[in-house]
Amino acid sequence: RFKMNSLQVCCGEFIRIILFVLNFIFWAAGGVVLGVGIYVKVQLKQLVDINVSHDTLETSAIFLISLGCIVFVVGLLGCCGSLTQNRCMLLLYFTLVTLIFIGEIALAIAVYANKNEVTTSIKEQFEDCMGKYNATEENDVCKDTIDTLQKVLKCCGLNKTDDWKNYNMTSPPASCCEPNADSCTYENAYQEGCYTEITEFVNTNAKYIGFGVLAVALVELLGMALACYLRRHIINRTEYEQPHAA
Repeated sequence: RFKMNSLQVCCGEFIRIILFVLNFIFWAAGGVVLGVGIYVKVQLKQLVDINVSHDTLETSAIFLISLGCIVFVVGLLGCCGSLTQNRCMLLLYFTLVTLIFIGEIALAIAVYANKNEVTTSIKEQFEDCMGKYNATEENDVCKDTIDTLQKVLKCCGLNKTDDWKNYNMTSPPASCCEPNADSCTYENAYQEGCYTEITEFVNTNAKYIGFGVLAVALVELLGMALACYLRRHIINRTEYEQPHAA
């Protein structure tokens, strides 16, 4: 028969509280992200003053809703599992967090291993969209994407402003200039190419992105370890209190 001392009992309760608080924070954060995503999705037509295209906002809203749902469900599962001390819930929570963790690691490795291909793909897609910029309404996604990038990054063309001349444009798109400009010309447009700005942005923020991913991974590992320990503690306690029930 398994024996438990007071220190093990206190330690188990402490771990349970820590796991509950950690997942309550995640549950609340997931709810906020989900709420923001739903708000953006519902209020798309009213968000006309934001310097981002309609399609970009819609994509962002879908991403936020998906992310919010995942974090909300996992956090709720962790809260309920630690609060009720249900072994099945804790096992399911551990499994979900482990799958998410493995997925993140796999994605990070894939992106790092194919970073040159990703960069080349972005360049090719941007060039392709420049050619379709004024084609038909079917290519509004291309137009919106380029306009958003040029407005946010304050850039113009792929490598330089004059790139737009290769597409028989007498003047660059309005997104190449400041919003208060009377007219947009090759002289008063942003002179830096978007590919350069995108590369610089990624390189400048790569370490912050890396630190953020590492922090999330550490929190996930902590949650997995706490859930595993708490489940083992519950099994041991059950064996101690009810030898034939475990």
